[in-house]
Amino acid sequence: MFAEPAVVKIKEDLLNRVKKITSAGRTPRLVALLIGSDPVSRTYVDLKRRDCADVGIVSDVIDLSLLPKGEESQSKIIDTIKGLNDDKTVTAVIPQMPFDGRISEESVFSTLSPEKDVDGMTPHNLGKLIRKEYDLEKSLLPCTPKGIILLAKHYGLTIDGANVAVIGRSVLVGEPVRKLFQDLDATATCYHSHSSNLNGRIAEADIVVAASGRPPEIYGAAGFRLDSTMVKSGASVFSVGVRKDPSTGKMLFDVDTKSLRGRCSFLTPNTGGVGAMTRACLIQNTVIAAEHQQ
Repeated sequence: MFAEPAVVKIKEDLLNRVKKITSAGRTPRLVALLIGSDPVSRTYVDLKRRDCADVGIVSDVIDLSLLPKGEESQSKIIDTIKGLNDDKTVTAVIPQMPFDGRISEESVFSTLSPEKDVDGMTPHNLGKLIRKEYDLEKSLLPCTPKGIILLAKHYGLTIDGANVAVIGRSVLVGEPVRKLFQDLDATATCYHSHSSNLNGRIAEADIVVAASGRPPEIYGAAGFRLDSTMVKSGASVFSVGVRKDPSTGKMLFDVDTKSLRGRCSFLTPNTGGVGAMTRACLIQNTVIAAEHQQ
């Protein structure tokens, strides 16, 4: 597995840290909130529970995805989050996005306690990222962006001075990973469907992070998929975006990795790459949260 060496290193470190926390009388506990019905989210939650078990973290899932859309359901979701904030047995909470319109992201993350926010999405934690008041190893940063940076460091990519193209501008991945690269002295820019000369800008990049999550099979001409005709020889490429085709059940990725092999100096696979590091960073953040709360 591509990310396995980095993931194993993180898990070995976390095993020892969890033992210390548990010996002091409190076992780290992560609660995942399923608010939407996205099938990829459900798959990730199952994998995250396995990762938690690997290092001794207790994990639970609260499934709110069957709630109908409306004010009553929004109140129930908010009350659930407030209850988890107050529950001293709960170390960490991750509301699994997307929420399918049941409630706004602003309502969820404005309610969630920043000290239990292990995806780094509360206004408090995002503010610390913007102000550069964070430590890559000790702060609660968004998991996928953090995982991308840790992979880049693990494999010795040159970040200082690099030209980085981030495809997608989401608050979950695109904007935070742009900021993290920028803080490491890269020149990083988020591009999107309204960017002019998108292919020309991608072709100039030393590092490309494909995080649009808009496969052409679903979005047609407005979709995006990175292939060998779009990047310069020797570029580094991170495959991030993925959706499940509702008609076929097939997983659709942002990157055509087959065409890019041999052209890139660094290429993450569609599975076993960024996703594995995202999950490793989630359990790492859970342990960081537990240590802060101690």
